[in-house]
Amino acid sequence: MPLFPTTRDTERENLLEWIDAALVNARSIVHGLTGDQLRVRPVPTSELTLGWLILHIGEVAESWTARADAAPDAPATGRSLPEAFAWAETVNRVDPDATVEEILAEFDRRHSAALDNLRTCDLDAPVPVPAEMPWFPPGQPSFNGRWAAMHALNEIARHSGHADILREAIDSRTMYELIAEDQGIDMSYIGAWFAAHPEVPAPQW
Repeated sequence: MPLFPTTRDTERENLLEWIDAALVNARSIVHGLTGDQLRVRPVPTSELTLGWLILHIGEVAESWTARADAAPDAPATGRSLPEAFAWAETVNRVDPDATVEEILAEFDRRHSAALDNLRTCDLDAPVPVPAEMPWFPPGQPSFNGRWAAMHALNEIARHSGHADILREAIDSRTMYELIAEDQGIDMSYIGAWFAAHPEVPAPQW
């Protein structure tokens, strides 16, 4: 998986490529951490943990692409409104004895499901506004499948930025070194560029 998404020929292929790359790179943020590190709150003023956040990134990818795949109907969850809120409170919970392998296996399942949903959804179908969420104003018109996919990508990107900050607060490691190490990507070209341009100060990360 390259650091940057590959340019594809069709809209669906590009959406798949971008969401896949975003999820692969999000996973690299937690590379090398222990279960306890995934449960710690590294920013004292925030409740966020990396374990919860990586699961949430997978969950928004899966749930929004599932919504697109179910269009023009709403996804059939079988949950009442109180049950939907209770589910939302627990779906990304990291149990005290959860292992890194278990957490990442669930993330990988959500990643795979999101891509499967996106491969089969109708990008033009009207996607009903979620009635079980309070985030949308009255009278909000329906979305479509491509809007749902782009919203999922926006959520992945937004929360990956949050995750980058949490990871740096834990052990000072940052995006490029983590992606290079986790995905086996040779990024020596960056250092070579700065070596060839000594007039430009190299960043200290």
